[in-house]
Amino acid sequence: MGCFLFCHRGLEHSPYSDLLDPWHWTDVADVFARDACKLLGLSLESPLGVSLSAGCVALPQLLHLRSVMVQRQVSDIWSRDELPCEVNLGWDKRYHSVFTCPILRQQTSDLNPPVRLACGHTISRDAMKKLVSHSKRLKCPYCPLEMLESDVKDIKF
Repeated sequence: MGCFLFCHRGLEHSPYSDLLDPWHWTDVADVFARDACKLLGLSLESPLGVSLSAGCVALPQLLHLRSVMVQRQVSDIWSRDELPCEVNLGWDKRYHSVFTCPILRQQTSDLNPPVRLACGHTISRDAMKKLVSHSKRLKCPYCPLEMLESDVKDIKF
């Protein structure tokens, strides 16, 4: 606010003249972009860079899984549209805390949180309740595994 006292003489000759340096504005733009991306849950890095680094993290685990499956002579593990195992990319690669239930096609919320089935698939609690039979058993809609309702675990984002 004090720089406005020097406006009549020109800011170039004031004690606040360093605020006009172009490198300050570049720094402010970088801080603004970083904070805006963080608030929106987006990556500051390019999508190609994020994909490449995620692939570098996941590749060793997937290669190990492939060698184990070749030794056990399992062939159809790569035929699905999803990874055959969980790959932890770390917190720096998590950008969204939103989960949409693939069965009900609704976003989960505090009233309808995501749940993890015993087989590893994730659905919403409302979808799970629709799948539970009177015997408190449910069958995963994606694989043939049957489980008890008590085997289902809540997921916290």
